[in-house]
Amino acid sequence: MAKNHFRKPFDDGTKAKLEIFRNYLVEWLPVFIASYETTHWENIFIYDFFSGEGKDINGTIGSPLIILDVLNEYEELVSKTKVKINIIYNEKDEKTFLILSNHINDFGYNKDKVSVHLYNKPFQELFLELYPKMIIHNNLPKLMILDQFGIKEITNDIFKKLISFKRTDFIFFISSSFVRRFNELPEFNSYLTITKENFEDSKPFHSHKVVFEYYKSLVDTNYMLAPFSIKKGINIYGLIFGSNHTLGLEKFLKVGWKINPHTGDANYNIDEEKIIDGQLSVFEEENTIKKLGLLEFMLRDLILEKKETSLYKIYLSTLEFGCLPKHCNEVLKKLEKENKITSVKTKTEKIHNLATINDIKIKLK
Repeated sequence: MAKNHFRKPFDDGTKAKLEIFRNYLVEWLPVFIASYETTHWENIFIYDFFSGEGKDINGTIGSPLIILDVLNEYEELVSKTKVKINIIYNEKDEKTFLILSNHINDFGYNKDKVSVHLYNKPFQELFLELYPKMIIHNNLPKLMILDQFGIKEITNDIFKKLISFKRTDFIFFISSSFVRRFNELPEFNSYLTITKENFEDSKPFHSHKVVFEYYKSLVDTNYMLAPFSIKKGINIYGLIFGSNHTLGLEKFLKVGWKINPHTGDANYNIDEEKIIDGQLSVFEEENTIKKLGLLEFMLRDLILEKKETSLYKIYLSTLEFGCLPKHCNEVLKKLEKENKITSVKTKTEKIHNLATINDIKIKLK
């Protein structure tokens, strides 16, 4: 726990992180409690492994109280669902834990449907204690918020365990500037095996992209990841999101694009975009958002040159690029107008089922 973190107002970077936590929970929760009749679970789990006190000195709520606040926003749905909602809070510092406990007890919520479990343990000790039960109940929906201070808690081993869960989404925080600055220290290598060479060709404000690529290299399955970079003063921090379902990935990307409508992956101008809202340039090439321009280039090559016609794979490539189905649709419409493909009429909300049904193909002309 960073000293005095809650003794002052949350900074803009922390607020951006909390906004993402809230908005993703708003997207995630209804999926798993709104349609119990068509699901196969009686319980869902939300884990906040680094809870902190729950609010800052100004009363701005942090992740543990945001969870309860979102549940209260969905009170009608929560009261009707047959699903039991389990929240696991953990805070290893004893004084902070007592403050957290008081804040949770003072915060009203539906105690008939929401079961709160409080732990006062080091993260890795608790995670490894709960891990066997998580594996036994692998099909139960889980959302994990891992708001670590620094870099040392989400080790390679912990990360491999996280991506082994079936119906689990996670968001973890990491100090990417710290990784860039101290990766050559001997004690650092006990946490992450990232090296100075990984950062050689990148700019400081791309630090989190480098860290993200490192974690992505550890994935040897179809598990999907997405980054979001956060600037706090001169330092770059970031979130890494994980899900084994395209719907989870799309929802996280949707949250990111809501915060930054130009790139969707940072709370600052990460790719030095030249377009500014309301200030178009006389040079047309500067009016094209770089990331969406690159997406169009990638999809044109994928479809027209590599002859990829699987609509599912085309959408999946879009999501892995960090863009939304609507961005893919804009490119497909351009290709239709150019008479290079036939009309694509499949609704984007169906794409998450395309992998398990007869795949839909687009036709080249």
